[in-house]
Amino acid sequence: MSIYRRSAYVLGGLLVVAVILGGVHLWRRMDAQAIRRMSAYASFVIGQVWDTRVSAALGKPLEETNCPPPPERHPYRSSYLGPMVDTHVHMAPIPDGPVASDELRPTLGVNLTIADYVCMMDTEGTSKAFTFFPVWEPIISESVDVVDKTMERYPDRFVPFLMPPDRDDRPDGFPTVTADILSNMLKVVPGLFKGYGEIGLYARGDHGGPTGAPELPPDSSRLLAIYPVVRKDKLLVYFHLGQGQQESFEKVLSANPDINFIWHGDQLIPYGEGGKQNLSHIAEILERHPNAYYGVDELYGDVWLLRHDIPKEKFFTHLEKYEPLLKKDLATWKDFIEAHPDQVLWGTDRGGSALWSLDLDVAIALNDYTRAFIGRLDPSVQEKYAHKNAERLIGTSEEE
Repeated sequence: MSIYRRSAYVLGGLLVVAVILGGVHLWRRMDAQAIRRMSAYASFVIGQVWDTRVSAALGKPLEETNCPPPPERHPYRSSYLGPMVDTHVHMAPIPDGPVASDELRPTLGVNLTIADYVCMMDTEGTSKAFTFFPVWEPIISESVDVVDKTMERYPDRFVPFLMPPDRDDRPDGFPTVTADILSNMLKVVPGLFKGYGEIGLYARGDHGGPTGAPELPPDSSRLLAIYPVVRKDKLLVYFHLGQGQQESFEKVLSANPDINFIWHGDQLIPYGEGGKQNLSHIAEILERHPNAYYGVDELYGDVWLLRHDIPKEKFFTHLEKYEPLLKKDLATWKDFIEAHPDQVLWGTDRGGSALWSLDLDVAIALNDYTRAFIGRLDPSVQEKYAHKNAERLIGTSEEE
C-alpha cells in the first residue's frame, strides 16, 4: 500500500471519528422532547419501509396481474383428472436486509409475489396448498403480517403452517425456536396458523448440503415443550425426520394421540441392491399410529431436481419419457400407498430452493406427471391420495 493511500485511510478514519463525536455531543445537548420526536420519526420511517415490503410481497390482486388463463391440457393416458391438494409448498420469505434484484432464491417482493403462487395453482389445477410460511427474528411481526394479509385475500387457497427456524444455518442453531417463542409468534394473530412446520429434524448437511444445526430428535426437550403449545392451538405438525429417528418419533406419536403428525423424507428409507427403496420403516410407523401421515413427494423416478443448483432444462429433459419413470415410481410406491390409503398425502416440495420450481411451465409438468402416476393407482385410493386425506386433516372433506 502506498504512503498516499495509507494517509487517505488515516484521514478518512479521523473524519469518521469526528462525525461520531460530533453526533454524540449534539445528542447530549438535545432535550428529551426532541429525542422523543426523533425516535418517533425513525419508527415511522422504519414502519413505512416494512409496510412497503409487505405490500410488495403480496403484489397486486390476482385479477390485476398478467396471470394467463389455464392452458389446454392433453393428459397422459389413464391420468387422474380430479381435484388435487398439494401438501408441501414452501412460501418464500420476505427479505430481512438488503437483497440483490437478481436473487436466484425465491424471495417475496423481490422476484415473486403471493399472487404468483395462486396463479401457479390455478394454472396446474390445484385447489389449495399446505404452505410453510417462514417466520424468524428480527421480522416476526412483519412475516406474520404477510401471512395474515395473504389469508385475507386468498382465504381458501392456503393452509398456513408456521415455520420458525432458530438460526439453523449455524452449528449452534436449532431447526425450531423454543416453545415460549413459538407461543408468542402464534399470539401475534391468534388462530391464523393451522400447522407447525415444516421442521427439518435432520442434521444440516446430512445429504451433502450446507452444514448448520445438528439433528433434533422428536423427543428432545425442546420439542417436548412445544407439543403442548401445538395441542393448545390445534395445529398439525409437519416434520422432515432425521436418520435413526424412528423410535424417537414413535414415542412422540404414542404420547400425543390427539395431535396429527405428517412427515416426509428418505432418512428412514434404506436403499438396497440396485437402488431399490425399502419402505418397511415408514410402513411400520403408519400401521402402529393412526395419527401419523406420510407425504409421498419422492416421485419422478426418485430423482429430486427442484434445486437451485440444477438448471430448469435438466428438469424438463428428465421428464421427457414418462414410462421408465412411472415404472420405477409404481414399483416403489403403488403397493405402499394402496396398503395405507388413509395416511398418504401428495406433495411437491417446491419453492424452498429453486426459483424456477414455481414457474408455470414447471407447475404443469409436475402436475401432469403426478396425475399420470395417480391414474395407475387403485381407483379407490386415487382421490384419497390426491386430496381427500389432506381435506380430512383440515376438516373440509365431504367424506363421512
